[in-house]
Amino acid sequence: MSDQQSISLKSVRNARQLGGYRTADGRMVKSGVLIRTAALHDISDDDIRTLTDNYQVQHIIDFRMAREIKGAEDPSVPNAEYHNLDVIGSSSTNDSEESTIDLSAVDLLELIAICEQTGMLGEDMYVNFLKSETGKAAYEDFFRILLDADPDKAVLWHCTAGKDRTGIAAMLLLSALGVDEETIVKDYLLTNEYNAQRIEGTKQHLKAQGYDDDVIAKAILLSDAVDERTMRKALSYLNDEYGSILGYIRDELHITQSEIDQLKEKYLIYC
Repeated sequence: MSDQQSISLKSVRNARQLGGYRTADGRMVKSGVLIRTAALHDISDDDIRTLTDNYQVQHIIDFRMAREIKGAEDPSVPNAEYHNLDVIGSSSTNDSEESTIDLSAVDLLELIAICEQTGMLGEDMYVNFLKSETGKAAYEDFFRILLDADPDKAVLWHCTAGKDRTGIAAMLLLSALGVDEETIVKDYLLTNEYNAQRIEGTKQHLKAQGYDDDVIAKAILLSDAVDERTMRKALSYLNDEYGSILGYIRDELHITQSEIDQLKEKYLIYC
């Protein structure tokens, strides 16, 4: 795992920060203030103290649907304001995106088929999120929170597995700050390192059940892994349709160039 991105949370999966990435203008993302994780419902008291004492978390942004949150609510973190910014929309007919799947309790083949039919699995998934009105509204609000936040205290965002909706947010933010696309893709792919043990466990479990490699690969993408092609497809869509990722941020999220400059002043430092 990347030591530079790691944060000292033991009970929260896929927890890391964006600090240390270099930008095109020679600056660097501030450390310890932009944090991405999986869901916080199982967080320990010690890790809550870490978020409070070490990172001074001021905002927690939850990209999950209401049905995902029910029974898995984020605990209260002292001095942190909670925001639910539903990317998919609670009216969605799909329950499976980034869910922690009990593979013994579902018909896996049926689940995969439904996810593929609804666009929740496959290379177009992120494009679908970026095109949707609920996605645009959620990511605009994400930027608004960052613009209003104290740059010396942390903002934390998450979904269920901290990889898809959370990964898009990280991609958009790093792009706004001036980080290059290859670095953004490498950050995205860190999920596979942070979840390597869970991914291997799922592989072995499904292999023992007799599933073939194609089904196993798709099941892992539903739960713990990411596929570089999915992010590449999203980046190509933004560049082709809007001229750049910044074009999308300005045109669809209504974040002005002046506000992008404000974000840079808040979250970048000179090396």
